[in-house]
Amino acid sequence: MFKKSVNEFMNYIPFLKEIVKRDFKKKYYKSVLGVAWSMLSPLLMMVVMSILFSTVFKRSIPYYPVYWFSGNLFFTFVTQGSHMAMNSMITNSSLIKKMKIPNYFFCISKVTLELVMSLFSLIPYFIVGFILKVPFNFNALLFFVPIFYTYIFTIGLGMFLCAYATFLRDLEYLYSVVRRMWMYITPIFYPIDIVPTQFRFLWELNPIYVYLSIFRDMTINGVMPSERSLIIATCYSIITLVLGIVTFKEKEERFFLYI
Repeated sequence: MFKKSVNEFMNYIPFLKEIVKRDFKKKYYKSVLGVAWSMLSPLLMMVVMSILFSTVFKRSIPYYPVYWFSGNLFFTFVTQGSHMAMNSMITNSSLIKKMKIPNYFFCISKVTLELVMSLFSLIPYFIVGFILKVPFNFNALLFFVPIFYTYIFTIGLGMFLCAYATFLRDLEYLYSVVRRMWMYITPIFYPIDIVPTQFRFLWELNPIYVYLSIFRDMTINGVMPSERSLIIATCYSIITLVLGIVTFKEKEERFFLYI
């Protein structure tokens, strides 16, 4: 069964590439700036947030602009990618009815598109880091490790949400509220040190915080993350992916009745 699933996945890789290309072109259709906007937008926000908060957290957060940039990058990756995957059955309903393709590929394609956009955002991230003289070292070359963890986690989360959002359209609005709450319990613009020690474990239960901390350790602090952090990140990614796949497969047969 596992071997069959792997073979099926590999056979449809070309389709995944094509649908990601389609969504990429559609996203920037008639856009003047095009891909440049994916790099310019976080840069502009970084400037605004740095003006607002860099003075407040100047002592506790060195290189504040890249600190905020990294937090925004990971939070946007997870929440935007999972949100698009959540609606993937509905937005691709016409194609699903015409072609016999594993439905989960539409979830993966949405998250993969957001991955591509995040990789583009890394270009200004490292440029700003270079300008601010962030001491990048060999560890920074491993930046793809936490990004891979985040990619797997987001696919699992997106599939889980899609399994229910296809039937419950109000879930999209509920998730918008959850995303807003999630933003405040993720240290995007503030240091984790301001959270009282007795409550800090709640932040450590946040997968985005775990992935983000690993990324910041590698690219800003210039150190390797602890084995504990890597183990927790691995567990979050695998468990969420398995949960997403199982839930998606369980609900999949009823999708055609609602799209």
